[in-house]
Amino acid sequence: MLRASNTAVIIVGGDALALSTAREICALPGHRVTVLWTADVEFAREVEAVGATFLAGRPERSDSLKQAGVHDALTILVLSSDDQLNLQAALRARDANPRIRIVLRQFNRTLAAKIEQNLPDCSVLSLAWHSAGTYAAVALDPSCFSGLQFPEPDGPLTGFVIRLANDTTIAGRTVAQAEHALGARIVAVDGDTAIGADCTIPRGAKLVIYGTMARLLASSPRQPSGHRASALGRGLRALLRLQRWRIRQVDPILGSLLLTAIGIFAVGTWHFRASFGSDWLTAAYFVLTTMTTTGYGDLAPDHSRPGDIVAAMVLMLSGIVFIGVFIAAIASRLTRAQWVRMQGLRRIRRHGHIIVCGAGDVGSGVIGLLLDFDKPLVVVESNPDTALVERARDQGFDLLTGDASRDDTLDLCNLGAAHSLVALTNVDTLNLEIALGARARNPDMPVVLRIAEATFAASIANHFDLQTTFSVAALAAPAFASLSRLDGARGRITIGDREFSIVERIIGDEHPAGTASRSIPIAAARDQELVLVHGFEELQPGDRVLIIVPLAPLHDAKVTVAAVAEPAFNGRPGLAAIRYT
Repeated sequence: MLRASNTAVIIVGGDALALSTAREICALPGHRVTVLWTADVEFAREVEAVGATFLAGRPERSDSLKQAGVHDALTILVLSSDDQLNLQAALRARDANPRIRIVLRQFNRTLAAKIEQNLPDCSVLSLAWHSAGTYAAVALDPSCFSGLQFPEPDGPLTGFVIRLANDTTIAGRTVAQAEHALGARIVAVDGDTAIGADCTIPRGAKLVIYGTMARLLASSPRQPSGHRASALGRGLRALLRLQRWRIRQVDPILGSLLLTAIGIFAVGTWHFRASFGSDWLTAAYFVLTTMTTTGYGDLAPDHSRPGDIVAAMVLMLSGIVFIGVFIAAIASRLTRAQWVRMQGLRRIRRHGHIIVCGAGDVGSGVIGLLLDFDKPLVVVESNPDTALVERARDQGFDLLTGDASRDDTLDLCNLGAAHSLVALTNVDTLNLEIALGARARNPDMPVVLRIAEATFAASIANHFDLQTTFSVAALAAPAFASLSRLDGARGRITIGDREFSIVERIIGDEHPAGTASRSIPIAAARDQELVLVHGFEELQPGDRVLIIVPLAPLHDAKVTVAAVAEPAFNGRPGLAAIRYT
């Protein structure tokens, strides 16, 4: 179904996703966007600021949809967090306008697939599962900037990563040779996507590479600082960091008492060595038996010397105090240990593990993707449900029941030996607190951070130097905006200073004439295998292909026909032409 460039679009929703999607669509020339949601003065002001029109009303009501212009709209994007409300509003819109295209947000992926199969001209996307691909891919490889399952929904986790041509595997070789060595598709060299298989890759070139995360991990840089330290050096630094943290963790009162006890013991030993005229060991033995009130009676102070009597009394009194505090501290530790066990907490002994903090909508998706890799997984969740507990037992990952923002919970996770940490709770400030606490324990460990709003995520990345901070809304908004024009949109990436839309399509028995030369096919799913491709001539009927399409022509209003699916002769969708004026 072709879409004209002068498009009327309705967006239903009142959160950061709806606002980000409105901003994306308003950036395209000739689009009129109306955001329909219940009355909210502040949200209405933000909607107007991005160039859309805000309409207060109940989106599931026919009169509200009519007032929003549903009869003339070509697309409605229903993006609230309420699945039932979304489906109800979408069906009401289709009742009012049978030709309207529907883009629907649903959490349940199974229901989403069934709705797409049974509702014509409809695309359904799960926000949690869409963003989970990027969070999981970045947790595995911090140089990754976009991750997705291809083919959707059950394909392997793939990603776009950055690599520098600094070794003989890549530098000085042709693109074809480097791709064979890497097992991945080189999409761009120094921002240039128009590269041939025979082009030589210069040393130090910045590459954008696409492939399965399983293959990309083989070339992942191990040292973020750019050099490889020896195992002994890494171990010593980790030990020093651990010891410094343990010293900082000592209670100041207990520390002061301990130092005082040691001082009194040392002074008492020095005094009674001189008083008894004995060796150091004998004097220390007497002081220790006196302070612990053991009193064997084999040694005793000289009662004719008042100084010795006073010193012995001081040792007895101070010993009672110190022993009492010591017993209380031990009892407290034992009580704490028992409470930890009752709460499902225990010290993690793993190495090279990935820590996932938060097992909600997004966290569940990330856990599912990471379980396919040979990385131990530790999940921290404050209120795990029965399904998560059973999943941990059946699939063999560690589940800690606790608040990941608490120091004692993080201390159990063995952060010094962890591969990475992903903070995915539903509270932005809690995620930031977890990230900062993890960095204090292991500054070299990559930390992936989930933040709801895009500008807040950018500010955190800038001010706290947490570059792997991603907004769920920012990840999903480009996909929803692209779905308003065509099926199969999977998101957006930036290469150099250019933006590209990621599209997944199925090739029909015959290619439509004039497939766009500016579109770049990068991979195809064929016979349950992922095949790297460089041109449309390599594709076969039935292939599910992943392509990237430059967005500059769309923003410059030069596209006369959008990249949309057209049925091939066998009724299966193919790749339509993009024609430029």
